[in-house]
Amino acid sequence: MQAFAVQPIFTTTQAIWFAALLTLGVAVQLAFSPRRRAIMGGLTFAAASAVVATPAVAGITLVRGAYRLGYLEEGRGFIEANLRSVVWMSGAILLGQLVVRFVPPFSLLTRALRDAGRDVWKARVGRWMGRAR
Repeated sequence: MQAFAVQPIFTTTQAIWFAALLTLGVAVQLAFSPRRRAIMGGLTFAAASAVVATPAVAGITLVRGAYRLGYLEEGRGFIEANLRSVVWMSGAILLGQLVVRFVPPFSLLTRALRDAGRDVWKARVGRWMGRAR
């Protein structure tokens, strides 16, 4: 008996897209968040950004793609395969975000990124309200 309704098919192309999109996301964060990067340090900020972005990018590129290909190989139609793979993608993203938020090594980075963002916004709102900080 099979554990899943369909056997997912992982390809090298999916892994390449995952790596490319994750790298692009981290690079954009590094380029456009200089204050958070200054507060946390460059390496910690890059690691935290990668940890936060990984569930969504993996869910879209790896999980959805693998299950879509599995359903297509099973003989499902294009639209049905896409709709069924969305369920697997949503579940993977939800589970990944729960892990990132609550499992200790990842939650520490997530908390540090959130605290840095809070400090940046607190200073920004203070400047807007006329309270220099």
